[in-house]
Amino acid sequence: MSVAAPPAPPTPAAPPRRTLRGVLIGVSLAVVFLLVAVIVYAVTRPQQREVDYLSPTSGSPYGSRALVNVLRDQGVDVEQATTLAEVRAVDSDPAETTLVLYDYYLVLGSDQRRELFEIADRIVVLDPLDAELDDFAPGVLHAGDDLGDTFPADCDLPAAEKAEAVSAAPYLYDIAEADAEVTGCFSVGDGLYSVVHTRTRGSEVTVVGLSPAFTNGEILKAGNAAFALNLLGENETLIWYRPDLSELESGEIPTAVSLTPPWVTPLVLLLVLLGLAAAIWRGRRLGPLVAERLPVVVRANETMEGRARLYERAGAREHALDSLRIGTIARLAVWCGLPRRATVDEVVDAVAALTGRDRDTLAHLLVDRIPAGDGALVELSDELLVLEAEVTRVVRGR
Repeated sequence: MSVAAPPAPPTPAAPPRRTLRGVLIGVSLAVVFLLVAVIVYAVTRPQQREVDYLSPTSGSPYGSRALVNVLRDQGVDVEQATTLAEVRAVDSDPAETTLVLYDYYLVLGSDQRRELFEIADRIVVLDPLDAELDDFAPGVLHAGDDLGDTFPADCDLPAAEKAEAVSAAPYLYDIAEADAEVTGCFSVGDGLYSVVHTRTRGSEVTVVGLSPAFTNGEILKAGNAAFALNLLGENETLIWYRPDLSELESGEIPTAVSLTPPWVTPLVLLLVLLGLAAAIWRGRRLGPLVAERLPVVVRANETMEGRARLYERAGAREHALDSLRIGTIARLAVWCGLPRRATVDEVVDAVAALTGRDRDTLAHLLVDRIPAGDGALVELSDELLVLEAEVTRVVRGR
């Protein structure tokens, strides 16, 4: 009578080493993802210095709120502006107005800069570069920067004389090609200065490369506070102007699309169409998939040996043992005439009744025993073969 084998017994849990390896891989991937996220955030987020530098409302070390608060305590009306429209809206007499300009993004055009001369008779330009110098201080050239030190006052500019000395890492300016009305202050040698005073288009213009001296973190060093307060506090009204990107002359903030040459989009579309055409052409040429019988037949013992080598290489001793036990239990169930749904315990009971062996010893051999090494695994495999042979002899001898 032929009876189907019972369902396979439950396979023991995977070896701890493989489980630990999977956990480590998952943790490593999570760490890599977090590092990439942190790097992307650090690269794309605005820098604190970029956002807060010389902001009249920022209390960070890069802001200028301390200076602005002291000016207001001294009776100066400080107006903050980020657009030229806000500067125009300030109702003040140009003769009694000082305008501080810090154009970090260099977004103002020449026409916009020249309009500022009609709004204030005193203009203080912080850290200007060549394009700004051409409009505010013609002939003055930007000459790099300095690592920073304490610079004594060496000119008759009232704010500089009252400060006596300032401490900062300044931008430097060359006045060799400027006209006679230009005065240089806080010299670093070689005809280079960190503050330049001149007169342009009827207004007093002070070019200040010492902008760090105006920040909360540097204002108390040397004579920085005296220099800043006397330079900016001479008039009743002070307009603190930090243009934002909306002040671009084009009236639009540049985007990736606006900066892309016009030929790029048609080229990308053409490449996409060519790719689709190539995919359709190759698909029609190859035709539909067909099943093909392999010309080689692999013998069962070769497959068994290959799997055994893979188990050995991976150190999957318990997995190999499970395969041996499952096959043995299935064959024993057939020899004992048990139904398909018979459990492992029923197989053990039937084998014990046929062979006269101790039930607990059989259960230990078929389920519980775990080999300590490869040698013990081979020994256990031999015992399983002996058990199968013994059951076969008993059943055939009936």
